Amino acid sequence: MGLAAAFRAPVVGLDVGSHSVKAVALRQGRRGWTLLAAGEMPIPPGEPLTQDQVGETVGGLLDTLDLHRAQIVSALSGQSVMVKRLALPAMNSADLAAVIPSEAEQYVPFPLEDVQLDYQVLRRRSALPAGALDVLLVAARRDRVAERLALIDATGCRPVVLDLEAFALANAYEVSYPRRCDAAAALIHVGRGATIVCLLENGQLAFTRDLSVGGATYLAALEHELGFEPAAAHRALHGSTDGGGHGVSPVLREVHLRLILEIRKTLDFYRSTAAHSPVNRIVLSGGACRIDGLGALLDAEFQTTVEWCDPFQEIVRPARAVGSDLDGPAFAVAVGLALRREGDR
Repeated sequence: MGLAAAFRAPVVGLDVGSHSVKAVALRQGRRGWTLLAAGEMPIPPGEPLTQDQVGETVGGLLDTLDLHRAQIVSALSGQSVMVKRLALPAMNSADLAAVIPSEAEQYVPFPLEDVQLDYQVLRRRSALPAGALDVLLVAARRDRVAERLALIDATGCRPVVLDLEAFALANAYEVSYPRRCDAAAALIHVGRGATIVCLLENGQLAFTRDLSVGGATYLAALEHELGFEPAAAHRALHGSTDGGGHGVSPVLREVHLRLILEIRKTLDFYRSTAAHSPVNRIVLSGGACRIDGLGALLDAEFQTTVEWCDPFQEIVRPARAVGSDLDGPAFAVAVGLALRREGDR
């Protein structure tokens, strides 16, 4: 490692969830990526959740991991962002930049003055006419962007990239499985508050949708149907029922089926927009992706390969690194963000 690199502030992928914050710091070297530190800290319960509570949690986690001078890469998701894939006629870059706002106006569900737009020209899909442009359009509400940047600024760290969680998942998958070339794969990230479905075509993000079913849905079902206290419901999701496990599996199964129905609707909607290859791989991630029975039901429903993502698969994890033993699937978004660098598109 060069002297300049040794003193350079580390890049930290910061995944701010609804109930916890995760951080991953990676170093890129000639032989690939190495883990510097990783960790998670729960956000103190509160209703409504305030920015101060989240900010204190972020600062506490970065202090715990000794990442005070970090360059931060974070991401947005949910109803405040929109991703749309466009097929546009051939044009030069200046004309494309000029036409993007009018194209966005057709799809963005907010006034254009309230959103920040970005776009990227992708490799052209074979289904498109020769010369056509395959463009990925992204819109994010300015107030949410400003809110996240202020959160990072308050920690004393410097924000360098603000991404979307769907892109981070695709990034983590691409780096973790560099030799795969599936025609169509579904990345399903089951978080506490929601589930993100990302559809990849030949490794490129083609479509994404957020679903309202997440780990909190399972917890609420156990509390309502079986009278579990919150702590007991949380333990039940991880297979420990303290002798009171009767009835847990049927409750979990009902929520599994709700989630799978929403995933099915997402895949059917995507297929209805154009001719697409059938999904030949489902890759699960997120803190709630290991709930008992979910993988088996997905396998039965979609008749395809179902597996759990290991975002650390291609990353060296020294035993001395803080967090080297953490569960991989829960950190897929944070790893995908930590792989980004300032100036990346």
